[in-house]
Amino acid sequence: MDKTHIGLIRHAPTDWNSIKRIQGQTDVGLSPEAYELIDQWKTSLNKHPWSRILTSDLSRAYLTAFALNRHLNLPLKLDKRLREQDWGHWTGKSIHKLRKTDPEAITKEEAAGWDFTPPGGESRKEVLLRTLEAIHEASRRWRGEAILVVTHYGNIASLANHLMHRKFLPEEGKLIKKHALHRILIDHSYPEATKYSLVALNEDL
Repeated sequence: MDKTHIGLIRHAPTDWNSIKRIQGQTDVGLSPEAYELIDQWKTSLNKHPWSRILTSDLSRAYLTAFALNRHLNLPLKLDKRLREQDWGHWTGKSIHKLRKTDPEAITKEEAAGWDFTPPGGESRKEVLLRTLEAIHEASRRWRGEAILVVTHYGNIASLANHLMHRKFLPEEGKLIKKHALHRILIDHSYPEATKYSLVALNEDL
């Protein structure tokens, strides 16, 4: 009972995703096609013995969680610490357009790795810290359980890069597929510290 299993998935698609518009913490709902995709995930997710769902409180995440829960029928809790990175003044814009209109700012931020911080937004380090805080608290509260976490690309990428001891730089390449299951094991049996292990990345949904 000292080990808690965490599964991480990104929310289903939104209309903003389809046009590559930066959502950040803007509360964008799911696209009509998203629900068909969510229904396709149930077979893969049912292979694991989930005991509950923890989700971001942004609607694209919790609507994904609610739709999944029609199949899983589990206790469900929202946590605002699982929100996407705050992209500040870049929210609502296109990265491709920003690369044309303000290429120096984009290049500078990407080269900052963990300190990547959109103007008026938050850094990747801040995203990691609040995400870890939410997951750590859940792993202790529901110790020994298997918790499915529905969150955002930025949160999952931050966790994966942290656990892989990466610098979060463009030349390292992307770790995370957009629609996949990622699994972490949290072991509380070590007296000096809780141990996090990355079990799997990018499992098919």
